[in-house]
Amino acid sequence: MKFSEIGIEGYYYDLPPSGGKLRASPEDFTVEEIYQNIERREDGNVLVLKLKVRNWEHNRLLRFLARIYHVSPKRVYFSGTKDRRSVKIQYFSIPGVRFREIELEDVEVLDHFYAERPLALGSHSLNRFVIVVRDCNPALFTKNCLSVREKGIVPNFYGPQRFGAVRPVTHLVGRELVRGDYEEAVRLFIGFPGDDRFSSQRNNFYETMDIERALAEFPSSLDLEVKLLRYLREKSGDYMGAIKQLPGNLVSMFIHAYQGYIFNRILTERMRISKFPEVGDIFRLDGDMVRVNSVNIDVLREKFERGLGSPTGLIVGHSTDLATGLMGDIESRILQEEGISPLKFRLPFGLSSKGERRDLFLRIRDMECVDSTVKFSLPPGGYATSVMREIMRVEDMENY
Repeated sequence: MKFSEIGIEGYYYDLPPSGGKLRASPEDFTVEEIYQNIERREDGNVLVLKLKVRNWEHNRLLRFLARIYHVSPKRVYFSGTKDRRSVKIQYFSIPGVRFREIELEDVEVLDHFYAERPLALGSHSLNRFVIVVRDCNPALFTKNCLSVREKGIVPNFYGPQRFGAVRPVTHLVGRELVRGDYEEAVRLFIGFPGDDRFSSQRNNFYETMDIERALAEFPSSLDLEVKLLRYLREKSGDYMGAIKQLPGNLVSMFIHAYQGYIFNRILTERMRISKFPEVGDIFRLDGDMVRVNSVNIDVLREKFERGLGSPTGLIVGHSTDLATGLMGDIESRILQEEGISPLKFRLPFGLSSKGERRDLFLRIRDMECVDSTVKFSLPPGGYATSVMREIMRVEDMENY
């Protein structure tokens, strides 16, 4: 699978490929949530867990934590999701429970305490990464790493983890949900083949929509797919009902992935034309959104060069503001090519999205380059893949 399949093309820097592969083992990719301030209250009613987790998929871990503490997975709060194939140090919070030991393989409790409120999404200040790259050209890797460190900026693409690196299907399902084609959404979710080890079974369903055959061929480990197939066997043709059988956070992920795909396409087009603020941009500066015009453009370009602020791109929703000028033309054209309008994001099942603006460019902090190991920090929402892709120049997503 190539990055182009999730809307990513082009680079910020003009560098030679160093090659390389991430995550030869989970220990090659570590990430830790960093908080500036995190409240601790002895009389608090919210348990906060600081966990060190190896090679756990995020939603699976949530289900196990919920089971241990006898709560719904919806009652387990967190600040951010992390890649499965990694070692991650992150925080979870659960209201109304007291601490009990967690006996899960590859899960270690580093700390626990109590707080007044659950953690909110994006409430940590940074993610700190330590990444070991295998099978690269070490000299080129170090040279490229130092070049990226010098300027300290990369495109703020959504990485493969947003879409499924092995089977990038989430945005495709999301597209059909936004279009209202629930049958095709189910067909894609169950049958889109990708590169996983069940591609043959998936492809059979994708081509035939034969439910009985799929139930005979699909292993029980594909529990959500099997659940949908059994539902459709009982209620033939009720594809909207089948979608409702999926966890709500997974269905939301489909919509978010499609929004991410559109953003990636917009950023790809913008990079081909300009990497600097332009008239018509909506520029984020100190938390405020500023419309770039002929009067303020020189000031905003100077601030951007100094590492302050960034032009933004569209995360499409039913109430988002589009840019004007060059950026507005790009955003409108991509939406037209996708065959959607912002109002399409007024969705049922509580899935409606107002949309927002996302910085086009990502600032890297505290970057260190040592042999084939790189360390750096990113704000919440930034993808380490965006940094590593600029250094490695490998287009196969499976390398990340």
